[in-house]
Amino acid sequence: MNPSDSKTALVVGAGIAGASVCYALSKRNIKTILVESELSSAGKASGNPIGVVYPFLTKHKTAESEFSLLAYQYFLELWESLELGKRVPHVDGIHFLLDSSSAYDRYSHSLHSHHIPESLASLSKEPNSNLDALLFPKGKALSPVSLTKELIRIANPMEHYHSKLLSWEVNEGNGNLICQFEKEILHVDYLFLTQGYQFLADPKLQWIPMKQVRGQIVQIPSSIFQNQFSILYGDYLTADIGGERVLGASFDEFHLEEEPRPKETFDLWNGLQTKLPNLLKNWEEFDIQNFGTRVSYRTQSQDRHPVGGKLPNLSVLDTSIKYQNLFRKNAKTFEIPYFETVGILNGLGSRGLTHALLAAEILVCDLLSQTLEISDTIKKALKPDRFLLRKWKRDELT
Repeated sequence: MNPSDSKTALVVGAGIAGASVCYALSKRNIKTILVESELSSAGKASGNPIGVVYPFLTKHKTAESEFSLLAYQYFLELWESLELGKRVPHVDGIHFLLDSSSAYDRYSHSLHSHHIPESLASLSKEPNSNLDALLFPKGKALSPVSLTKELIRIANPMEHYHSKLLSWEVNEGNGNLICQFEKEILHVDYLFLTQGYQFLADPKLQWIPMKQVRGQIVQIPSSIFQNQFSILYGDYLTADIGGERVLGASFDEFHLEEEPRPKETFDLWNGLQTKLPNLLKNWEEFDIQNFGTRVSYRTQSQDRHPVGGKLPNLSVLDTSIKYQNLFRKNAKTFEIPYFETVGILNGLGSRGLTHALLAAEILVCDLLSQTLEISDTIKKALKPDRFLLRKWKRDELT
C-alpha cells in the first residue's frame, strides 16, 4: 500500500493554482479536500472569459525565463496527455509583436540562448500589421474557467464552496494540521495555500511581499475583427472563442475599485488602434461603451515572479543579532525553519495559466520530499524563502 493513500491534503483556493495543486496530488493518490470561499471555482482572475498561454522569455537565460519555458512545455505535455483540447475551448497560435529594435534584439536572441526549437517559437510576420513577431504556434487562447474546472474534474477532490479558512495551526502532539472554518474544523496532513490575494487575512503569510493588482478587460464580439491568431503587443487581442474576443488588460496596483472604468476601455481600444490600425477599416463606427467589461484581481509578488514552496515558520526564526552574525562570520546563509507540511502557491500574476501546473508539481514534490529533475536554481527562484534572504542581507530581520 502506498503510504500516500492514507494521507489527506487540504487545498485552499479553487482558481487555476488550486486546481493545479489538486491535479498534482491526484497523481499521487492523496485524498484531497478543495475549499473555496466563493460559490464556485474559477470565480476571480481565473474567471476571465479568455486567457493566453505562452512563455516569458529574456535575452539571456535567467532562472525566471528557464522556469517559464519549462512550465510552458509542461503545460503542452499535459494538454496532450490529458486530452484537454477536447474539453477546453481554445485557439492555437500567438503572435508576440516585436515592434521595436530592443524587443527584436531581446526575443531573437532568446531563441538561441534558450535553444528553443521552431516547433515552439520562431521569428515571423504578424499578417495584419506585417510587423516582426515571435510566433508561438502552440500558444493558446483558452477559457480559464473551463481549464480550471476540467483540472478539478480530473483530480476529483472533495469540494467545499462558500467556506472560508479562518485559521490554521500545527497540532504539536501528532504534527497534523488543525484548520478552522466558520462551520467546521478539519484535521489534515498537508495544507496548500493558493487563495490569491486573500492571503492578506492569514497572519502567517503577511510577511510575504505580495499585493492585489486590478485588471480590466473588454469583451468584443468576434465579428468585429478577423485575426485568426491572438496578438500580444503590451496589451493583447485574443482569437475568437465562443463568439467573442478579449481585449486586455489594464494594470493598476494602487486603485482597486470593482466598477469598470470607461477611460480604461477607451485606452485599451485606442492602444489597439494605434498598434494595429489595419485590423479595421473604420474604427469610429463602433461605440466601445457598448462592449462588455470585466474587472478581476491578480496577486503579484514584489519581484513579479511566482511564490511556490514550503512555508517558512517565522514564529521560531531566531532573528537576534548574535544568531545572525554567527552565519555572517562563517559566510553561511542563516537556517530557515519551515512548516514541513504547509506549502504556498501564489503570486502568479498574469501568467497563472502558463505557470500554475509546473509550479504545483514542484510544490507537491517539495512537501512530499520527492525528486523532480529541475535545477535547484529554478526551485530557489520560486521559494518564498527568497524574501527572507533579501531581508537578511539588508539587515532587516534583526
